[in-house]
Amino acid sequence: MKIISREIDITVIIPTYNSEKYISRVLYALYETGTYFPRQVIVVDGESKDYTVEKAREYPVEVLPNPKISAADARNIGIRFSRGDIIAFTDSDCVPDKYWLENIFNRFKNNPELVGMGGKMLPFEPKNNIETFSANIFLNEIMKFPEQAFKPSEKFLPGSFITANCAYRKEVLIEVRGFNEFFKNNGEDIDLFWRIIDKFPGNLLYDPSIIVYHSFPDSYIKLAKKYFQYGIASSKLAKFHLKTPSIDFFVYKKLLKHFIKLMNPLNSHGEVDLLYLIQLTSHILGKVYGSIIVRRLNL
Repeated sequence: MKIISREIDITVIIPTYNSEKYISRVLYALYETGTYFPRQVIVVDGESKDYTVEKAREYPVEVLPNPKISAADARNIGIRFSRGDIIAFTDSDCVPDKYWLENIFNRFKNNPELVGMGGKMLPFEPKNNIETFSANIFLNEIMKFPEQAFKPSEKFLPGSFITANCAYRKEVLIEVRGFNEFFKNNGEDIDLFWRIIDKFPGNLLYDPSIIVYHSFPDSYIKLAKKYFQYGIASSKLAKFHLKTPSIDFFVYKKLLKHFIKLMNPLNSHGEVDLLYLIQLTSHILGKVYGSIIVRRLNL
């Protein structure tokens, strides 16, 4: 294994909750196949009922408890106990590319003005048509991770830094007071990214060579649950980052289009239209529920 001599150190923070199916996979990628050995890996566990903690302790990680369970709380706990100059975030169900930490290290080392960076997500081989659809929607319609590096200076969603794959200087995270725990598991990473853009425009970097691999919903129930959560996240983000109430007419037009296509007896792609109906309806219901939570219209 190649171990790079340090001038800066990286701490990796991974929130977990009942993650025994995946946690060994991500830790193996960090410790066994990666080209950069992290100074510190912190697993922050939200009172898992399975063998997540036992599996995590098979590697030289620090396991910290997260009584509040949420991802935002977990990452803030990790930040408080981190010792690295750079804090890299990923999730328990991700697998970082073998050059993930090496590339992060080199970007920060060679760019002293850089305060944070993010990269792209790629899918694992899908299990079925539902997962193929889920990956396509997230990667190609929602996030649209660019193929070219750039320095973001405005709030946007495509190419945003998501906590499956991003890194920030610790001092910057402390300055912005970390993650807003109001978001819990819904949009906390986008909120952080947008707040840091407001404070440090032009000092962030999106780099498509920073890669993690990720699974996507592979059942109707998982698809509906995921996009309901995204709807809640949309409403929470609207509360803090939009000046006026909003209605996304594009979502409703798209829903109507796929409903009409699904009702067409000559339609040969009915499964795709059904998946769109599940995805879009769940997202809208999440936005409605989120609007009630935040007391702000976001439909």
